[in-house]
Amino acid sequence: MKPKNFKEATKVLQKPGDMTNEECSSLSVWNDGKQCISCWKPSIKERLSILLFGNVWLSVRSGNTQPPVWIDGSKTVFNQPSIKEKVLSIFTKDKRLHTLAGFIISLVFGLWFPWLGFALGVCAGAAKEYRDSRGHGCVELLDFVFTVIGALIAFALTFFFLSPFIHSLFKL
Repeated sequence: MKPKNFKEATKVLQKPGDMTNEECSSLSVWNDGKQCISCWKPSIKERLSILLFGNVWLSVRSGNTQPPVWIDGSKTVFNQPSIKEKVLSIFTKDKRLHTLAGFIISLVFGLWFPWLGFALGVCAGAAKEYRDSRGHGCVELLDFVFTVIGALIAFALTFFFLSPFIHSLFKL
């Protein structure tokens, strides 16, 4: 976006001496002593961005006098985390603990009866979320989901590998 001259402008703010024309240009403003109002002309690409995303971002930089500003019509001016960072942010320490709890409960009780171990692992996750809903923590669906994932891993381990071995040892 470029600053635009307009007929109501009462003064022109000059760029700081240490900045180039590419970094900052002069800005025509209307000033009543309390505020400064300027007019800006977006490019075609910026107009489409404003139309699609509906955002115009204004940044005011600190300075000795009237600070230079920049304005943008993009969706956001902040750095967006990558998809990898978004996915990794799901696997926090809390989620790993829920997975481990579901795994251990399901493994311990599932050595003899894998379905019972899985059911108890799921019930433990549900009970924990119920307790959280009563004011003892933060209720979060993903906590329950990760507990169930841990219980499923232990169920698969006990059902397909450990249970047949234990049953053959004791001839059950």
